[in-house]
Amino acid sequence: MYLLPSSLFSCSQLTHLTLNNGLIHPTSGFQGFDRFISLEQRNVTISSELLGSLISHCPLLEKLVLNISKVFVSDIIDINAPKLRLFIYTGKIRSVCLTNVPLLAKECLFCDDSSMEENCFGFAKFFESCTALKGLLLVFTYPEFELAELYIDEVAARLPSDVNSVKLFELPFLKLVESYMLSCVLCLIRSFPFLEYLEIQVENEVDVGSTESLELEGFSDATFNHLRVVRLEHFGGTSHEMQLVRLFLAKSLYWSA
Repeated sequence: MYLLPSSLFSCSQLTHLTLNNGLIHPTSGFQGFDRFISLEQRNVTISSELLGSLISHCPLLEKLVLNISKVFVSDIIDINAPKLRLFIYTGKIRSVCLTNVPLLAKECLFCDDSSMEENCFGFAKFFESCTALKGLLLVFTYPEFELAELYIDEVAARLPSDVNSVKLFELPFLKLVESYMLSCVLCLIRSFPFLEYLEIQVENEVDVGSTESLELEGFSDATFNHLRVVRLEHFGGTSHEMQLVRLFLAKSLYWSA
């Protein structure tokens, strides 16, 4: 871990900055980088308050990459970036508040094992200000989801509010062995009513059979009327994979008879 040199904070013409494993301690009177277009921080030690202030003082920021360490478990990073278009985040969803991101079009979220809150994954507030979000790539880390059924009885059918802007949704490295995991996926998909493109990369596992069936009658309010393309990679024909396919076929306007 190294301390970022104080001379960096006087480089007012900087437009792109990538930091790895450093310690940020700005000089007194530092007002931010008003020419920043891209900021990437991976395992950088900085307080959540200072990070939020740094971001808010980058009025031209379009790309933000944050890999947040466990030091931020109880802190909230406030992101006020009116020009932000791409956000790549690794950490706990509950540690981030997207206060002002009206132009944000694409998010890549790598959610760790405490990102999920009961019934709504902690995503409800996260998506509130993402009115321009078109594409979402979401990676759930493990093992929380493998053990989730042990302490959470059920998943809400959908988020409290639909996210109408999302048209592309990618779910790589997804395990569908557990019924709970399948319910998580469906909760998110049903919360994107104008979804057009869905890609799921399945993590191949031994098919232990489904302890409960995904009955189509239970999804009477679910429609995928705008869904045009579904891509399933590493498809192995397991019970839950087949249930997912049957649901799309039954509920999609473009595929229904």
